[in-house]
Amino acid sequence: MQTNKIVVIASILCIILLIVDAFCLPTFIDLLDYKINYSFIFWSYRLPKALTACIVGANLALAGFILQQMYANHLAGPYILGISSGASLAVSITIIGAHIFPLLNHGLSLSLAGMIGSLLILSLVLLVSKRFGSGATILLFGVILGQITGAIQSLLDFLAISNDLKAFTVWGMGSFAKVISWDCAFLIGVSMMAIVFAWRLMPALSIMVLGNDTANSLGVKVQQTQWQLLCITGLLTGISTAYCGPIAFIGMAMPNLARILLPSIHFKRQLILNCLLGASMAILSDIIASLPIFSINLPINVCTAILGGPFVLYVLFKKK
Repeated sequence: MQTNKIVVIASILCIILLIVDAFCLPTFIDLLDYKINYSFIFWSYRLPKALTACIVGANLALAGFILQQMYANHLAGPYILGISSGASLAVSITIIGAHIFPLLNHGLSLSLAGMIGSLLILSLVLLVSKRFGSGATILLFGVILGQITGAIQSLLDFLAISNDLKAFTVWGMGSFAKVISWDCAFLIGVSMMAIVFAWRLMPALSIMVLGNDTANSLGVKVQQTQWQLLCITGLLTGISTAYCGPIAFIGMAMPNLARILLPSIHFKRQLILNCLLGASMAILSDIIASLPIFSINLPINVCTAILGGPFVLYVLFKKK
């Protein structure tokens, strides 16, 4: 009963925040007022932005939850595999590299470039996991990939002109406002398929946390399940980064909050709560970024750092 109450409260909170984000900020939208074309603003900008924040927050929280359970580390986040580094490098090449090397002037959109980069890194991670399993080797491999792509990106930053460097820096601060129309539908569709697939694997993951030997004895195909979970987390992280930039702290903080609110080994319920809390944190960050007290919209990562940073520090010191 307590579990259902927590999930219901989290659902109501998420819906309220979604309504506030879509209708109220930075100015209230009255769809019945035909003197101003509020309808166009709502359907073309406000609603896609709010839905993007909702689905991206859910994606990152779920990816963080899966990785924290797989590696028994409550400070693991969705970016430890280097997927976001691949997306960032691809976007950097698209923005900066096109002016340095004219042959790279391919006209790709930033979201498409980010998806290509994240999928390339994800493919490498999955190939290595097929050969070496999904243990510490994969984590180290992700760190090394992140260092390599980061070095190449730093070189591009060094060679960039000021306008390109600023454009890439702004992209890296995160934004939900650039996903519109069909991009939003594609993002939601792919994310929902990955979340449903993750839902089906939650019983196996709840057994795997008892240890590989125990999971094997209970009929769980550990290596295959680990590979599938890596694919899901990589897809959720990659598509979110490609469309919105690297969003910090959601995937690290919200699984820990969900664990405090719902200390249950029923991982399907944990999945629901993580998605709701991740969506709520992302939408709340977007609301804060759009407050009229600021002269401009704040970068999303500033708001997620304000909300999630102190909580992650609390978890760090609590775990010593």
